[in-house]
Amino acid sequence: MKKLSFVSVASLLALCLMLAATGSASVVSLQSLSNAGISLNSATVTVPFPTAGDAYCSATNGCGNIPSGGGTAFQWTAGDFVTSSIFVIANSLNVTGLSANWSFQDFLGGGNTETWYVYVNSVLVAQAILPDDAYNGDIGTVTGSVTFAGISPVSGGYQVYMILQNTVPFGGGSVSWLDGGTTGLDYTTQTTVPEPGTMVLLGSGLLGLVGVARRKLIG
Repeated sequence: MKKLSFVSVASLLALCLMLAATGSASVVSLQSLSNAGISLNSATVTVPFPTAGDAYCSATNGCGNIPSGGGTAFQWTAGDFVTSSIFVIANSLNVTGLSANWSFQDFLGGGNTETWYVYVNSVLVAQAILPDDAYNGDIGTVTGSVTFAGISPVSGGYQVYMILQNTVPFGGGSVSWLDGGTTGLDYTTQTTVPEPGTMVLLGSGLLGLVGVARRKLIG
């Protein structure tokens, strides 16, 4: 009986250690790779990325779209990518900042990491370095914000995408980007400036009102 109890306690302890090892999810900070910009009349919109429906490609596992509640195929080859749809932001002049809330499943190990570059309309703005997770498959998160010089819309909108920069050696693990991510885009709003002709008409109208008022006073 005592031997059985000892075995039970040992098994329970081993289980606890396994759970502790697999529960240490990583939080990765987004790092700026662009000169900071200064925005006036700025606002922020939150858009879905990476999320269900977004396109991706893996050199070894093929291309597709992120399924609802799922993720990309596992990616570990330089050039693998995931890209958003095109976001149209009404009254935006340009985008000057980006914030991340992205989730990934991390099976990297053996000291390997993955460096992902982040682009807005083909302009490099940031990077995220995903860490060695000892092949545990934990769910990690990329967070943080970066600012940059204004990026103008292309075809009326903005597209966010990430490209893997390094190839992980065979047996070094891989990463999958998961559905449910959100991205904040800071943008500068357009301000309406009256045309010169409108200003002339406005001035003429004010002068006319002054003339009428003077005639009434004199009369």
